[in-house]
Amino acid sequence: MYDLLIKKAYAYNIGKNKDIAIHNGKIVEIREGIPETAAREVIQANGNLVAPGFVDCHMHFDKVFSLGEKDSKTLDAAIEEFYSYCNNIKEGEWKTDIKRRAKEAARFAVQSGTTSLRTHVNIEPNTDLQGIEAMNELKNELKDYVDIKITSLPSFYDEPEAQAKRLDLLEYACKNGLLDFLGGALNIHDNWEDLTEKIFAIAVRNKLPLDFHVNESDNPDIRHFEQIADLTIKYGYEGRVSCGHVTALNAVDNETAARVIGKAKKADLNIITLPSCNLYLMGRGDKQPIRRGVTRIREFLEAGVNISYASDNIRDPFRPIGNGDMLEEGLLTAQVAQMVTKSELETVFRMGTLNPAKALQLQDYGLAVGKNADLVIFDSDIVSDALISQATRRYIIKKGKIVAKNTKTTDIVF
Repeated sequence: MYDLLIKKAYAYNIGKNKDIAIHNGKIVEIREGIPETAAREVIQANGNLVAPGFVDCHMHFDKVFSLGEKDSKTLDAAIEEFYSYCNNIKEGEWKTDIKRRAKEAARFAVQSGTTSLRTHVNIEPNTDLQGIEAMNELKNELKDYVDIKITSLPSFYDEPEAQAKRLDLLEYACKNGLLDFLGGALNIHDNWEDLTEKIFAIAVRNKLPLDFHVNESDNPDIRHFEQIADLTIKYGYEGRVSCGHVTALNAVDNETAARVIGKAKKADLNIITLPSCNLYLMGRGDKQPIRRGVTRIREFLEAGVNISYASDNIRDPFRPIGNGDMLEEGLLTAQVAQMVTKSELETVFRMGTLNPAKALQLQDYGLAVGKNADLVIFDSDIVSDALISQATRRYIIKKGKIVAKNTKTTDIVF
């Protein structure tokens, strides 16, 4: 007997009127006409869309809900304001504070249909690995509700000796299984080239994939992005490296952009665009016309580069708004990229599901027999309408179990 049966679904990329049978957390059968008596629990999809859960591949769970009273409208100001928040946390309470805020953000994400996510976690001189340790505790506590992947975001504002200690911490975290990815926002430091080489070397020694913040700037400088592509090829790391933001790509000429995008394709880089946060922080020094602040989404797609969108920051100094809602982020991505035809919206939907699953190297992801039953049931019957109408996610299913339900009630009096 099946644990769960979804009846009469529009199964994403498969077709209409499909029944989806689930047992022991896996999809075991997809076809028409599976009897309801074959399952312990039955959900009637009524012809609506059933798709793999959203994969939010770039978040900051250690920063969520840390917004203070002071406005921060640039990246530098946001970094300064977050440090101010950290300095006000009493000694010994940092882990508890992170877990409290991150758990609330996880609830936001799950109820919106996210079943897997990746969070960057700061490593600072005064907190060392406390944030990483806190996130690992939360990862284990929530493993039945959402998969959390952890990547490092070390600070290197100090002198070489202190930087070396931070690199030793990263090596320790890798060897002790505290990280799923290794990364950083290295181009904001003066010795970014050397740091990038060292981070790559640590990742290769520990056989970990990489996830970087890259050229999050309005300046026409994409040397860091190009260095990462070169090192990816040098180390044979094709397909195992993610690059978030890359907003500076909009500031260079088209010929330079095309050349480096070609390198990204050769290196099989995974690109992550963060429209909601970059729309807020980028272009602050522009007069009209003001740049949108996102990377070259269309050009990456046309070049065949794997590109995803993600939610980034939630109600913190880097973005005072945000709900961790990937359907909401998808509609914003579609609008800013001017991709709102039916076929383009289907591409955007893949950018929040299949594409980031590839970036996170999720082997058992998807709507197919044998895959994990990590699914969302919408109250819309097609992908484009789900995005346009911001469809209610009626059921969120993780490992074959319902982890969230949503309803929408409307009473119109005319």
